[in-house]
Parts: sequence; structure tokens; C-alpha cells
Amino acid sequence: MNRSEQSKVWYKEPWPWFLMAGPAIVVVAAIFTYYLAQTNSADLVSDDYYEDGKHINIELHRDEEAAKRDIDAQVLINPDKNAAKVFVSGDFNRDESLNLVFMHPAKQSYDQTVKLIADSEMPNSGDKTEYRAVFKTLPPTQHWYVRVEDTDGKWRVEDKWVVNQGNAVNLKAKQQWAAASKSDNK
Repeated sequence: MNRSEQSKVWYKEPWPWFLMAGPAIVVVAAIFTYYLAQTNSADLVSDDYYEDGKHINIELHRDEEAAKRDIDAQVLINPDKNAAKVFVSGDFNRDESLNLVFMHPAKQSYDQTVKLIADSEMPNSGDKTEYRAVFKTLPPTQHWYVRVEDTDGKWRVEDKWVVNQGNAVNLKAKQQWAAASKSDNK
């Protein structure tokens, strides 16, 4: 028998290895994709739609109450994104506690709620009351949802803060509630 006619062992041939490389790459890519999905999961989907639906009317009532009281706030965040000054005006009890809430658009674990501390060094200027807040440094993202609310859950003002447009955000009562409350008063 000739040497050229003699068959080689399969693992010494290049073609089986070439054909197995494709499925092996797909398996490795699938494991890597699974790892990425687990470590970077977003909290955008609610687990309990029924409970969320029950709370919608309660939340809308808080916006309506802020519009009736003509409450608005200005939040000035420091460049390090770990402290803020908050100016609140409108008809609210200055002795009750207020919260400043930062909500990340995709990761609930980044959300922060901090109690506002009335700034006793600064006297109230007109109808504005000055507060300060210190919190954990905000992780980088394109935007945040910022809210100022009373701790009793009666009212809230909120808006979206686009980070690259500056470190100030004005929070006002939702416009649809402001229009509705004005027409009710007539």
C-alpha cells in the first residue's frame, strides 16, 4: 500500500476541526451573552401590573395636589453629583419633612431617596425655603428623574434631569393638573 493511499487518523485532518469551530464559537458567544444579560439587567418590567395599576390613581392625586398648592422646586446639584441645594416654594407645611428622590431610568438599584434638611443659616427668601441634601455619588447616565415630595405622600413635583444640560432642574406640578385645578376654581 502506498503512503498516499494510507488513511490518516481523523484528528490529524484539518477539516473536522474547521467544521467544529463554528458550533464551538456559537456556544462561547451564547455563554458570554448570558453573562452580559445577567450582569446588566434592566429593571424596566414590573412584576405585578395589578398592584401598579392600583397605585396610579394615588400617584395622580399627588400631582393634582401639588398643582392646587402651586408647589415648585429648583434643585441645584453640585459638580461631584453627591450633594444638592433645593429651593421649594408654594403652599406646604415648612415644618414637615421633605424627600429628594433620584430615579435612574433603567436600574432601580441606583435609585436614591434622601431626606432634605432645612438650611437654618439661610433665611427664607419670600415664599422659598432652602434645603440641602447629601447623598451617594450618582452613577453616570444620560438622564435622571428627580422628585421632591412630602414624606406623608400628599404631594410631589418631578421632572427629568438631562445631565449634559447642566446641574440644575426645575420641578413643577404637572401642567395637565394645573390647568384642571384652575378650571375647577372658576
